[in-house]
Amino acid sequence: MIKNLIFDWGGVLSVSQHEEAVKRFAALGVPNAENYFEEGKNWGGIFGQVEDGTISIEDFLKQASDLCGKDITFEQIAYAWWGFFSHLAPGMLKQLEEWKAQGYNVYMLTNNNPFMMSYIRGEEFAPEGRPFYTYFDKLYVSCDIGLAKPDVAIYEYVLKDGNMKAEETIFVDDRQQNLVGAKEAGMATFFVEDSENWIEAFNQYLKSL
Repeated sequence: MIKNLIFDWGGVLSVSQHEEAVKRFAALGVPNAENYFEEGKNWGGIFGQVEDGTISIEDFLKQASDLCGKDITFEQIAYAWWGFFSHLAPGMLKQLEEWKAQGYNVYMLTNNNPFMMSYIRGEEFAPEGRPFYTYFDKLYVSCDIGLAKPDVAIYEYVLKDGNMKAEETIFVDDRQQNLVGAKEAGMATFFVEDSENWIEAFNQYLKSL
């Protein structure tokens, strides 16, 4: 029986807009910004390193400033990164509440960075008047853990930290490669093909498990 639901952020809980973010980074002065943010893959260079915790916020800002040829602030980078967010998947907040009411433990596991998370964890990101993070039992973020999907170690970390049994857990992501590590860790998985319209299919799949 499935007891734990773990969801990715971009492309699952939220609908992404890739071109807008690349445009914001380019406007900030990042040369060839599109080369760092290849769709369907983990980000390149320092943008990937700050997401898996390899470099600190301070080191990232210094290197980003060098890359852009001018001083870059936390707020400027956060604004650029938030360009990836378009809107939450339709009906998502109501559905999160319903899953909780049905007795499921609900988590988010995302490859993400301190800049994007400053919005996601912020009190001001409250689409229905309630901060988004409060819909979850816990948010698991690569930059906090020092591991990133699809490394099987990050899924094992989440299972251990949340005192979850793999056979009672399902992981949901929009990238097939990220499901591989979850399967290796023993979790059930669900692939999201359409970030605008996947909840009904997921609920049907959940009933079949």
